[in-house]
Amino acid sequence: MKKYILSLMFFGALAGITSSCEDMLDKGNDYVIYADGQELNNPGDTVTSVLGILNKLQAIAVRTNLLGELRADLVTVRNNANSDLKDIASFEISDENKYNAPRDYYAVINNCNFFLERADSTAGNTNRNEKYFEAEIAQVHSIRAWTYLQMVLVYGRVPFVDKPVLTKLQSDAQYPMYELDDICDYFINDLKPYYGRKYPEYVGIGGDIDPKLCFYPTQIVMGDLYLWKAAKNHDKEAAKQAAKCYYDYIVWDLNGKRKMVTSNRRAYWTENDLFWNRYSFPSYSMQFTPSGGWGANGQEFVTAIPMDSAAADGYYNELRTLYNTQYQTALVEASIEPSKVIRDLSKAQTYVGYGVNNGQRKIVTVTADNFTDEEIADGYLGDLRFYAAYSQRTTKYNSDEVDLQFIYKHQGQHVGIYRSAQIYLRMAEALNYAGYPRFAKQILTMGLSNTVIQNMVQPYYTTAADSAFIQYFDFNNIDFLPYAAAYSEVKNEYGIRTAPADFTPRSELSSCNMWGIHSRGSGLAFLNEDYAPFHAVDSDRVDNPYPRAKEALVGTRPLKNQYNYPKAPTEVRKPSTWESYPNVVVSQAVYLTLNPQYTTTQYRNYITNDSVGKYQIYISESLPAYVRDTTALYAVYSADLNAYNSRLTDFLTDYDTWYRKAYNSTDFITKEQDDIDQLILTEQALELVFEGNRFYDLMRRAYWYNDNSILANAVGNRDAALTSKLMNRNSWFLKWNNKIGY
Repeated sequence: MKKYILSLMFFGALAGITSSCEDMLDKGNDYVIYADGQELNNPGDTVTSVLGILNKLQAIAVRTNLLGELRADLVTVRNNANSDLKDIASFEISDENKYNAPRDYYAVINNCNFFLERADSTAGNTNRNEKYFEAEIAQVHSIRAWTYLQMVLVYGRVPFVDKPVLTKLQSDAQYPMYELDDICDYFINDLKPYYGRKYPEYVGIGGDIDPKLCFYPTQIVMGDLYLWKAAKNHDKEAAKQAAKCYYDYIVWDLNGKRKMVTSNRRAYWTENDLFWNRYSFPSYSMQFTPSGGWGANGQEFVTAIPMDSAAADGYYNELRTLYNTQYQTALVEASIEPSKVIRDLSKAQTYVGYGVNNGQRKIVTVTADNFTDEEIADGYLGDLRFYAAYSQRTTKYNSDEVDLQFIYKHQGQHVGIYRSAQIYLRMAEALNYAGYPRFAKQILTMGLSNTVIQNMVQPYYTTAADSAFIQYFDFNNIDFLPYAAAYSEVKNEYGIRTAPADFTPRSELSSCNMWGIHSRGSGLAFLNEDYAPFHAVDSDRVDNPYPRAKEALVGTRPLKNQYNYPKAPTEVRKPSTWESYPNVVVSQAVYLTLNPQYTTTQYRNYITNDSVGKYQIYISESLPAYVRDTTALYAVYSADLNAYNSRLTDFLTDYDTWYRKAYNSTDFITKEQDDIDQLILTEQALELVFEGNRFYDLMRRAYWYNDNSILANAVGNRDAALTSKLMNRNSWFLKWNNKIGY
């Protein structure tokens, strides 16, 4: 088979909304695996072509991380970094910057286009209704969609080419310029026929990575497309579809993948340490690099780009040297370090957990008072994921003291693209945009199961449409195991849901596989009342104020024992014979008639020598005074109780009106969405720092709220000089040769 050697070099002038691809033919680069009229109709051709596409992805792996991280606020570029990195961080990226190379994206795309045009989609076993290349075709569609999405997020607008460019004539053609909306709409429709298809069954691709980790689930890619469409257009329905797509992957069981859980991996203080307030070394069980079997129980990574093991071999994972100090053969300082923003954000979190010792349990809150300044500098305070992912220490090198930095997320061979916590956080973001902030919050705090959804989500969304949407998400209680085996809300003394009820924890923490994402680093987030209030109250709404003043007036229910009732006389007990022999003691009148010689005094002596007689004196002389005092006190108690009940009724009437109006109010839901969205954005920083997501997470918020300052101010916290520049949306994107970008 003859190979055509192609390169996507865009030298033609942009005219209006189209661009030509002149002189794309460059015989120094083999960007298309097979051409010249050859059909891909046998397994050898198709496998080689797919592997060629995966190989071309290596060229954009490192920049996918750098362009998403260096332009945001969670890392800074050190003085020793090269000029290309410094220019990325300062948004001064020239055409010569080695990370500004759109041809690398088009190398992937052109291979995909060629494969999809030439692959024989009809080849197969008709008797078994089996298509041989169905899985490969689905994956190539998905990889092409993912690549176009990455490119349009980097450049803002790009020439759209959906056919292979193999000739000079084709390279001279005019191609339309697509923006984010166009890319999302096109590829949502393009992926629908291939949604949820199984992966190719490859035995091995080489190296130490499971072949299935090299593929891009159609559900997740479509979820991303819907999520960006939702953010860009403030589109609630697109957000609903995004949430469903992420869920569809979570429960997808093709190719042997088990239900995807958030896992038991976390950074934490042990229960014994919390009980005794001992804070020496936090424990952690995080997975930072792509490895292991795809779909294995507790496997964190979903997709990765496999890289070569050494720089001399080809595409080496440069992130390993940029984020970490190298000192084995020669001292090379790290070029990228965590910023003050992520350090302060991690320290600002409150760690809350159970301290347990010999069956005793108490809630413990870990604050700055528990640590020395040195320990705080090491990352012990607040959310422990920063401590687990980062370390800095001093050592001797050639007789000099040098500082070594290690960021454990970038010490492996391969570049991660998708992982479970990231997908759950994007589902939370989508659910929140869709109007279900209470649903999104449980992903952060407790984790999901049907019990959690039924008790903590469903009661707040009561329309038929809401119920139908929520019921789509089936997190069965067998596969999805959060910390609480039983979990629901209780009512306070006023009858209002306010906090988690008595929940039944699982006997062993190891049996949990669904930790709330915030609980992966900040203890048991569902115990932290400050982190995510269980009852949102917007008291500033003029049209529907929460009846806070009336709630304060209700007070505490009066109790009888608060009124100091006199106790019944205890020196005389009712005799056991009283009921059996009620006439043993005759009355005084009868006694004196029968014994005229006796006096009243003698009668009293008579009855006081008998227990029944003593009780008769008690009920005739002592009890009336007691009853008299009790009646007076009961009148006071009754009046107080009636007043309390009246105030409570008055408050609950207003509360019921407020509640029904609030949860049927778009403004109220929006306020609750804004609060939860800030928690999600914070969580995306804490969980995903150093992974190349931050700039795009900020960009989606700027789109959703139509407020450029959200991104500009955040990046300005790292470099104040960038704030005003980033208020112009065009400055968010790279340009290349005046032909791509704005």
